Order: sequence, then C-alpha cells, then structure tokens
Amino acid sequence: MVAAGLHLAPGWYDRLAWAGVAIAAAVVVSRFSRWWIERLARRGEDGSRALTQLRRRETAVFVATTALRYAVFVAATFAVIGIFVRNTLAAFGGATFVLAVAAFGFQRLLFDLVAGFLVLFEGWYGVGDFITLQPMNVSGFVEEFGLRTTVLRSLNGDRIYVPNGQINAAIRSPHGYRRYSVEVLTRNVPAVKAAIEAVAREQPAGEARFLRPPHVVEVRDVSEGVWLVRAQCDVPPTLEWLAESLLPVRLRADLPEEGMLLADPIVYTLDEAALSRYERRLLVN
Repeated sequence: MVAAGLHLAPGWYDRLAWAGVAIAAAVVVSRFSRWWIERLARRGEDGSRALTQLRRRETAVFVATTALRYAVFVAATFAVIGIFVRNTLAAFGGATFVLAVAAFGFQRLLFDLVAGFLVLFEGWYGVGDFITLQPMNVSGFVEEFGLRTTVLRSLNGDRIYVPNGQINAAIRSPHGYRRYSVEVLTRNVPAVKAAIEAVAREQPAGEARFLRPPHVVEVRDVSEGVWLVRAQCDVPPTLEWLAESLLPVRLRADLPEEGMLLADPIVYTLDEAALSRYERRLLVN
C-alpha cells in the first residue's frame, strides 16, 4: 500500500503535461517579444522617421513588452494552479494567495514598478536619450526602459542595470552631445585660425574623438589691434575633456609667440535655447 501511494493519481500526468505547455508558452511569448523589439529597432535605423518619434516608439515598445512579459507569467501561474486544482473558485483563490504572498515578499519589485510608471508618465527620459542617473552617478544612453529597470549603455560598451526605485534624479542631455565654444584674444588672427585648423586635422582618431572638430565661427574686432576669435566643437557626453583640456593645451602649445595669445583660451558650453528662455524671464536694466 505504501508503494501504491507513491504513484500519481489518474490524470496527473495530463495535468503535468498541460502545466509544462503553459510554462513553455510563457517562455515562447517572452522570447518572441524580445525578438520583436530588436526587429523594430533595426527597422528604425533607416532614418525614415524623425529621431524623436523613433525614441518614443522604442520606449513604448519596451514598456509594452515588459508589461506583456509580466502579464504572461502571471497568466501562466493562474493556468498551472488551475490545472492542478479542478475547482475554479479554489484555483482563483489559490492563485490570488500565491500572488499576495509574492507581493508581500517582493515589495522592492512593486516599488520599482510604481517608480518606473511614474518616470514614464512624467517623461523623464526614453530609449535613446543620454542620461546620468543619481545617486549612482552612472551615465550612458538608454538602451532599454522597462517598468522595473532602466538599462544604460555607456560609451565604453558596459551595460548598466538600474532598478527604477533607486533613481532619485535623472540628468538628460537634450541633444545627446556637448557643444563647446572656445574664445581666443589675439593680435594674430591667421595664426589662431591655423592652430584651430591644425587641432581639427590632428584630432584623436580613435573612439575618444570630437563629434564635430573645432572650427572658427566668428572673428570680431574688440579694440585697436585686438581680435576675438571664437570657435566651436561638439563632443560626446563624458568626453568633455577633449574641449576643456586637450584643446586649450594644444592652442597654447601651437601659439607660443608673443601677441598670438593675449590670455588663456576661454572654454565654455551654453545651450542657446536654455539661454534664450532664461533671458526672456529677466528684466535687464
């Protein structure tokens, strides 16, 4: 009788088979949604849509797929419990109890989900934006955005997984790059132009390079015999040292003679749109 008690009751083999089918279906749907995301991302690389629309679409797809993945596994849980418990009400009650226990045990998960929804609702950032997250102080472009986690890809290729509930602030670069202005006071404009062009020609050729090399945008007479030469360059976020350190050092080295540099080069970055909005809100006497 003891040996007989070790055998499963009639019908349990079928139930185990159906439970396996439900779990396999959940895995297949999850994998298919991942493939769907990658396919949509590849289609968006042809430039046929505006960049902003593409980012919004990718963000919506990632969020929808994450939500679908959770819904599929919750449905699979109900299905497995329903297979082993014939009474529908009992199956629903059992599944609800399991989910309640899971929710109580994974409050961190629920907190991350709520935080992710608020980030999405308030539009802090989306897929493709370059951001810095605080207090972790990690930077990269948003490769994936789900209700529970944000996945960043840094410029060195590292993938950074950040639970949404741990994000206190997000710093977003609106253009995805930094535009720097370089101002030089000189008595020898041709020499300064030649030095800036030399930096543009001899810029680093590896991954750490200017997005747009230095180029002269303005030459202005500020006083008798003194000229202001202003140049601009674009650099990727986290590579600001190219403009802040490398460029001034090169200019000082290439302009050693008296009168070529009347002061150290001034390097700064300002967003024209932000500056314009700021000035409209000031009363300047």
